[in-house]
Amino acid sequence: MKYVGVIFEIPNEYGNYLSETLEPLPVSLYDWVIDNDEVHLVDNGEFSNKFLFNENGMISGEKLYETSKNNTYYMVFVTLKGFLKGGHIKDISNYEEFLESDCQIILGVYDCSQVMFWCKNSSLISTMYVYAQSKGYENIKYINEKEVIEGKYRM
Repeated sequence: MKYVGVIFEIPNEYGNYLSETLEPLPVSLYDWVIDNDEVHLVDNGEFSNKFLFNENGMISGEKLYETSKNNTYYMVFVTLKGFLKGGHIKDISNYEEFLESDCQIILGVYDCSQVMFWCKNSSLISTMYVYAQSKGYENIKYINEKEVIEGKYRM
């Protein structure tokens, strides 16, 4: 069975869970496309209408990690697509397009706590699974290719 990703749940609360989720990944190897995000900054312990990312676009791995580590925020949803530096960047809307693209990683947070991690590197998939367990995240499960083809999971 070929694993193509991991799904798990992070706490549904203020924090810097995006940087925590990125921790086991070599984020600096990639340029990241920020797509469909609503990540509210927390100001003096209160939810604000300011956002972690000012607009959809591209960000370096270093800047992504630094921005997500040095702020407190509440994630409603965000999709990050990691392309190897110098790779061809294009829009990806399904599994087949992901496989055919230079995109190596897709990290999505949905409904404030549901994380879906897709990756072409099986070693990083295993690393993310073990990391999620070590952090005490809940409902950790591998995503296999058959489930994606059958439509159980979508990008």
